[in-house]
Amino acid sequence: MIPNTYYDPIDPYAYGVRWYDRGRYDLAAQYWDPLVEKGDCDAEYHLGILYFLGQAKPKDNEKALALWRKAANGNQPKAQGAMGDLYYQNDAVILHHCKACGIEKDPVQAYVWYKLLEKSARYKGEKTYAANVLKSVTTEMSQDQLAKAEGILAQWKPTPQDCNARKWW
Repeated sequence: MIPNTYYDPIDPYAYGVRWYDRGRYDLAAQYWDPLVEKGDCDAEYHLGILYFLGQAKPKDNEKALALWRKAANGNQPKAQGAMGDLYYQNDAVILHHCKACGIEKDPVQAYVWYKLLEKSARYKGEKTYAANVLKSVTTEMSQDQLAKAEGILAQWKPTPQDCNARKWW
């Protein structure tokens, strides 16, 4: 077994991912719940998925969004993509769909999250996704909106700090 990989023998997050991939969401949650308590942003994103889809957790969009927002603000790429999707709301190109989440469509916020995803992406699929969605959202934005988004990006810093998302997936 190789440390810092999907098969890491000592990382409880990796155990949770392997259980999740096998459809054992209850066991994945058992590994991720304590990690979320410790501020693990990768576990925050994935536990948010469990709440969002109602897998081993009651379906709860508010909890999912809170976990994703916290992870995204900590520089977790998958959470940044999820936040971009929720603000963009273009069902033709996004992965995370939620009409009942109480988030208004906001191309400026979507652009910011996708640019952050593009910057923090760990693997080719994330980079490709960010580039494709950015191409789409940019065509819908005015020059003023693009300037506003770039201003937000210029000042953005992970809060409270960079969460050091794992780089092995």
